[in-house]
Amino acid sequence: MTALDRYLKEAEVLQVTSLSHATIWREVKAKRFPKPIRISPGRVGWRASEIAVWQSAPADWATREAA
Repeated sequence: MTALDRYLKEAEVLQVTSLSHATIWREVKAKRFPKPIRISPGRVGWRASEIAVWQSAPADWATREAA
C-alpha cells in the first residue's frame, strides 16, 4: 500500500517556505517551484512531497522538472 500525499493550501505553502504570494506564482510560472494541482473549480493545492523535495534543493527544481 502506498502512502497518501497531503495537499497543502496556499497559506500553508506560504508559511512553510517563507515566500510571498507573488514570489510563489512567479516561480511556478518560471518552472522553478512545484506547480499546484487543481483540486476543484477555484481550488488548488500543492503536494506536500513536492514542496519537501523543493525545500531540500530549490536551485535544482528546474532540472528536476525537465528530467
